[in-house]
Amino acid sequence: MKHVLCFLLLLGVSAAGQDKSAVRRLPETPKLHSTLLALKDGGGDRLSLSHQLVDAIMSQAEREYQPLRTTVKNFADELTSALLGKDSTNAQVLMLERSIDDVLRRSGATFTSASHLRETLAALGVGALKAQVITKRFIAIGEEVRGPDDLPAQ
Repeated sequence: MKHVLCFLLLLGVSAAGQDKSAVRRLPETPKLHSTLLALKDGGGDRLSLSHQLVDAIMSQAEREYQPLRTTVKNFADELTSALLGKDSTNAQVLMLERSIDDVLRRSGATFTSASHLRETLAALGVGALKAQVITKRFIAIGEEVRGPDDLPAQ
């Protein structure tokens, strides 16, 4: 009985000490999801969808670590123009959401989430040059949230 009680106490302490930024926010982002789906359907004009995407991303970012709105707008404009009317699967939309969610966290490498974004863009048929521009703007968001990745110069 003592072991069970100690185990429960240890479990409670470890759960209380977890970093809240490590908790996934995806279930709380229906606005982001619906905006990305609207891009797929081509439902709405590009400017309006881009603005909705900016609002969704900004609302998802932690207040102390928000990227500049203009940086997010640059990314959203490029992403919207590339994806408007593209036939994407639910899995691809979820990958886009996950990449955006990951880049807004304080921990992790921007490079990793940018790689996932670029893979998803390629799967959606976005051209290499357009994907490069979108990825560059995406990385700028990550650098504003958590600073530059510590990768060796090449």
